[in-house]
Amino acid sequence: MRIAVVGQIRPGSSRAHAINTIKTAGGFARLGHEVACYTMACELPDPGAIYHEPSLTWVEAPEPEGDNPDECFGRWAANRILSDGCEFVYARNFWAPLLTAEAGLPTVVETHAYIGSVNPLLDRTLCATRTLDALRAVITIAPPLRDHFIERGARADRVRVVPDGVDFDLFTSPCANPYETPGPRAVYAGHLYAYKGIFTILDAAATLPHVRFELVGGLPEDLRRTQRAVMERRLSNVVLHGLVPHALVPGYVCHADALLLPPSAAEPSKDWTSPVKLGEYLATGVPIAASSIPALTRVLNEPLVRFFKPDDGVALARTIEACLCESPEDPARERRIEQARTLSYSARAATILDAAGLAEARTAA
Repeated sequence: MRIAVVGQIRPGSSRAHAINTIKTAGGFARLGHEVACYTMACELPDPGAIYHEPSLTWVEAPEPEGDNPDECFGRWAANRILSDGCEFVYARNFWAPLLTAEAGLPTVVETHAYIGSVNPLLDRTLCATRTLDALRAVITIAPPLRDHFIERGARADRVRVVPDGVDFDLFTSPCANPYETPGPRAVYAGHLYAYKGIFTILDAAATLPHVRFELVGGLPEDLRRTQRAVMERRLSNVVLHGLVPHALVPGYVCHADALLLPPSAAEPSKDWTSPVKLGEYLATGVPIAASSIPALTRVLNEPLVRFFKPDDGVALARTIEACLCESPEDPARERRIEQARTLSYSARAATILDAAGLAEARTAA
């Protein structure tokens, strides 16, 4: 089956929604489908290499014209998809899937829009689940978002919860150690937004001077803010690596002694976040220190992860020390890997096809 994946992203982006979109496209490809990604223009010679997705075809939009670039991109994508003879559409965009569903092409939309998000196109999409037979499903990542979308007008049986995934093979394959200094090493891989718990990590680093804290990721402005905080606190055990291509992230997390997942309880998304890094962390088998926010305690149990009080650097430090004491032979390691297997992007893609009423397409390979 020829599948169109629509993402209003520039290939190479390290943002979570871009990674999730492209890796889900890779999941469809691993099921044996022909997958084309309809995206914004990109200057990279091989976008697939950034995401470790060599089987994808890339169709890039011209630069948008007019006052509404979102509509311009969506109309371009829908027209190209229809002319290219695609048989199914998976979209992280609203304009394109509304148009392809209106044309009768089986279509699924994924959205992680916050509860209360003001977006007329979101509301139009949710209501279209009641009027367009071809709009087969709205995919989201957590039950609170599902319930909210139904309250806003979506047909209940067309909203499905599918957690973010992991490239299981990529994160379980042997990889080179990128670190030049000895550990023990506590690693965070992701963006450096404050609500991700970055300052909680710095508080823990001040408490554990003998542990190396490696932070992988971060946009330039976030790196500058975090570097200032590191210098102000005179922390010599914190290293900021900045952004690295997604295909190289496994090396940084696989060679950790503890992995950090410390989102703040002060952020509304504490109730529904589904971090991309969670599946990646689990796949390594490395012990995980995670803040006990509702979105995580709902889906995880100890000792898969070790929970600590959110926004508490001392509590995080104690939990890191517990992680460092875990034996390499501890059965929790294998249980983490098995949990990650259920979150593979192939499994995610198969679930989305089920939601679209295309269960037979799961066996395309």
